Amino acid sequence: MTRANGVACESQKGTSYGVPIAGRGGFNAALAGIVLLGVLARILFVLGWTMGAPLHGDPLFFQNSAALIAHGKGYVAPFLGKGLLVPTAEHPPVFPFVLATLDFVGIQSADAHRIALAIISSGGVLAMGLLGRRLAGPAVGLVAAGIAALDPLWVQQSGFLMSESIYLIVIPTMLLIALRCIDRPNLWDIAVLGILIGLATLTRSEAVDFVVFLGAPVVVLAVHRWRDRVLFGFVLLAGVGLLVGPWLVRNDVQMGALILSSNGGDTLSGSYCPPTYSPKSPDYGGFDNDCQFGSTDVIVTETRPPNHAKHWTERTLNGELTQLSRNYALNHLSDLPGVVLAREGRAWGVYAPGAELNFDVTEDGNGARGPKQAGQVLNWVLLPLAIVGGVHLARRSRRRLLLVAVPIVVVAINVAVFYGSTRIRTAAEPSIAVLAAVGVVVLLGRLRRAQRRGTPTVRPS
Repeated sequence: MTRANGVACESQKGTSYGVPIAGRGGFNAALAGIVLLGVLARILFVLGWTMGAPLHGDPLFFQNSAALIAHGKGYVAPFLGKGLLVPTAEHPPVFPFVLATLDFVGIQSADAHRIALAIISSGGVLAMGLLGRRLAGPAVGLVAAGIAALDPLWVQQSGFLMSESIYLIVIPTMLLIALRCIDRPNLWDIAVLGILIGLATLTRSEAVDFVVFLGAPVVVLAVHRWRDRVLFGFVLLAGVGLLVGPWLVRNDVQMGALILSSNGGDTLSGSYCPPTYSPKSPDYGGFDNDCQFGSTDVIVTETRPPNHAKHWTERTLNGELTQLSRNYALNHLSDLPGVVLAREGRAWGVYAPGAELNFDVTEDGNGARGPKQAGQVLNWVLLPLAIVGGVHLARRSRRRLLLVAVPIVVVAINVAVFYGSTRIRTAAEPSIAVLAAVGVVVLLGRLRRAQRRGTPTVRPS
């Protein structure tokens, strides 16, 4: 058994945390089988739960914007769902462009997109297998891939036509490259890490936090001389800028501001309002759609646009909603600690699970209550296993644990700022799954050793 960076690494044949493993060929074959299982699970979910279901909310936006892109109209949308088409930044562009690519090759209906995404999103299963092997050996990789293949939260995203179906490929791949960077530092991997952080940011805008919380630790841990750190940091930022830069420039030219997204105000307006601040409300610590739509209607119909403009735009409306939410937060500072605790509890599934389940089902609008409830139960199983895995990994390599835990920290910060929900927790799911896989393999290894100690030795007469 060899060692690298304080963590036991797998040999071609042997054991991983006391659990027998196959050689590289056996691992590859097993992982391929798990990926196929993930494809099957996702297709069955589409066929059984979402086939033919009407679209609304974000999925409807994604579907319509993709069709407009594919027909050469650009990334545009009707302002507030009506009127003339205008340049939009309501959502970052990666997922609409993925759907537009499918449109361009003839895969155009919502159901066809669902099936295609069921196959594409299974790339996250592969990424989890490779991440687990890099982190703690092939047995951990296979268990992590198995969780990703069957966990309802992972399975459902393609059926609901959500951007998280792509996000759950990018995040584990990003963590895999981050571990490669500290194992064998080189400028190529640092550049790839920057590109992946940029890709994550253009999938969900809050992923920009990874520039600081993942990129900076990787640079510090990968190399020790400050001159090298400066070089690595520059290359990392160049990789991020390669993808994010053109998007910011486009928004500055077409919308008048260097913004990642224009829906931050919408999100805040549904988070900072009486129902989400009242402990007696089922929305306490969560999100209230009536607050969001009500605030938007009041601003558009009863107030004038800033700077004597004739019409409201995505950018100016976003700014007004953000200011409205900021004022509400400042006027209710004494309530904020309790609200933040409720947000965190909802996100991690330990507070108001019934209310959060109702919100999740309503948000998707497809009535998939059973699978969502199964996801809640599995989350309650995975969290303690992840704690076991995290404690064990901390004894082997704290810096590897530090990197793998970054998405959990990023999610906790975003939840505290915005609101608590299962959807916002998505970025942390790869970390939870791979740490839970470590916990499973560690516990199985201990069980095997205990069985061996309890087996009587037969001595020849």
